[in-house]
Amino acid sequence: MYQILCFGDSNTHGYNGETQGRFSWEQRWTGILARRLGPEYRVIEEGLNGRTTGFAEHGMKYRDPVPYLAPCMLSHMPLDLMAVMLGTNDTKPVFNVSPEESARSMRKLMLRVRNYMRIKEQRGRVLLIAPVPMTVSALSSGIEFDLASVEKSRQLAPLYKGIAKELEVDFWDAGAAGIELCGDGCHFSERGHRQFAEELERQIRSLIEGI
Repeated sequence: MYQILCFGDSNTHGYNGETQGRFSWEQRWTGILARRLGPEYRVIEEGLNGRTTGFAEHGMKYRDPVPYLAPCMLSHMPLDLMAVMLGTNDTKPVFNVSPEESARSMRKLMLRVRNYMRIKEQRGRVLLIAPVPMTVSALSSGIEFDLASVEKSRQLAPLYKGIAKELEVDFWDAGAAGIELCGDGCHFSERGHRQFAEELERQIRSLIEGI
């Protein structure tokens, strides 16, 4: 059985931007992906609302992925694929970081991921996913995001592509796949979850099965 670990933020957790609740397992892209891949695959969902590439707001240190990364990965090993999609929350005004700073933080995180994947001579693959950029509708979500956040989210993909090339890990720009967002301009709609799962399935089968 192939083990796939999906590590991300609220769009991996399945946050529903319309209801402020959570999509069901059957509606979330992780659940849809598991169903589409079939019994030969085990999809492990590790999504946390607000998770960043390496930053934390006061009182919410748990949103920094670094302390949790090792126990998370090691508890699920052996892994055939580790898929990481983070960066949207880095664009919040509270952090005041540039896309380049966010990319440097992601690079450090991906170095850790790559090193953990090599423990005990594992040969699992690492997939760095550039998140779907936000739209201006995200500005209606209150003080969390501003217009600069939207622009920063659009600049992450080329920076992540460079990181993937440097570290020799796989890359996918989810923003180029036409994934539908809900009315809040930040989170996947129910249709978007289906679209994301379908596109990611193609990526995974290509990487693992070579088709």
